[in-house]
Amino acid sequence: MSENVVICVDASEQAADAFAWYVNHIHRAGNNIFLLHAPEIESLAMSSAGSMSFSPGVWQNLYQKENAASKQLEHDYSQRLKEAGLPGKWVTVNHGGKPAEAIVKAAQEVEATLLVMGTRGMGTVRRTIFGSVSDYVLHHAHCPVAVYRH
Repeated sequence: MSENVVICVDASEQAADAFAWYVNHIHRAGNNIFLLHAPEIESLAMSSAGSMSFSPGVWQNLYQKENAASKQLEHDYSQRLKEAGLPGKWVTVNHGGKPAEAIVKAAQEVEATLLVMGTRGMGTVRRTIFGSVSDYVLHHAHCPVAVYRH
């Protein structure tokens, strides 16, 4: 029976490690892999820094750079899948500054049976103030969540 597995990816070492851990320890033939990316530019745009008066040209430049980085990330992870001999689908979610909620929703939409993600290990103060994406996902996802930590 095939499973739908969502692996959250970004340009971080933690995401790369979580992906490798899944491939090397969890993957079963027939699993459907969804590589899920929530671009960081949306978090910036919705934050207090994003509320500053940047000219439209500055935002356009930031979005173009993020778009190029996302395409490169998609290419890099497509190569990793190819090298591992695994099929997969790339999913980019627009999250309006709420990446954790978007991850949970996207996992539900693809009927994920497992969600895999890395953790950045924020300090207690930062996690208390800003919250943790992995913590939110752990408590709100409809399926099991594997959080890979170094």
